[in-house]
Amino acid sequence: MKLLLNALVLFCSLMSLNAQTFTGTLKDATTGETLPYVNIGVVNKGIGTVSGETGKFTLAVPEGHDKDTLRISMLGYKTKEYIVSDFAKVVNANSEIKMEQHVTQLKEVVVSNRKSGDKLLGNKTESKSVTAAFTSNKLGNEVGTVMKIKGTSALLKTFTASIASDNNPPVKLRLNFYSLKKGMPDQLLINENIIVAVPKSSGKLVVDLTPYNIMVEDDFFASLEWIEDSPGSNRIWFSAALFATPIISRDTSQGAWTKLGIAGVGFTVDTKYWK
Repeated sequence: MKLLLNALVLFCSLMSLNAQTFTGTLKDATTGETLPYVNIGVVNKGIGTVSGETGKFTLAVPEGHDKDTLRISMLGYKTKEYIVSDFAKVVNANSEIKMEQHVTQLKEVVVSNRKSGDKLLGNKTESKSVTAAFTSNKLGNEVGTVMKIKGTSALLKTFTASIASDNNPPVKLRLNFYSLKKGMPDQLLINENIIVAVPKSSGKLVVDLTPYNIMVEDDFFASLEWIEDSPGSNRIWFSAALFATPIISRDTSQGAWTKLGIAGVGFTVDTKYWK
């Protein structure tokens, strides 16, 4: 067993030595301001990160990905894509990556003269015995669930996550909402970041969504994304329930989405809906 462990450590060390490590700073092309919490990663490969508060990022890409696509994306800015080998030349020549602003207009939904009501969507569990967590502490790790509105138009009013753990690390998360394609997250439904702080103790993380005017006309996906390094090793645990709408997660920025088992995470969205 000891020999096997030593071999694994040596293998991981060799992989690390063969990895390309990209470092740089993301900035607004017009203002020169640094851009925090930008997603950067190799598309669908589980290799990614998020820029820090000062716009700086470090991304290690193992060998064998030179021909893969590296994507940089942030709400309010044009997405940049590079072949990994080309990105190596770009970032080595100039470590400052400039992002151009791009305003996305949210789709308007006409709801006049239609009967309205309130509806709470999602998994209402507050369990502390059945729990779920981020699948890793990698920046960009994201977990969430599908919210089913069953063919009505809805205004998103409040998001709530049931936190089952105590002594949580003092980190920030990003709340995201996506449209669905073949049952999996597709396009973002928001045009600005919704940054939330993790509560230290168990209870409810409640986010007022009314300032964002998020309207949906179909089922959608709600998720929390890990965007800040944790100073400790504590994990954040959410309430969960068996045989609920399954958790969908991706390992890191720009990674592929996967469904995880049969448990559902304790996320809800309070809505005003129109028939």
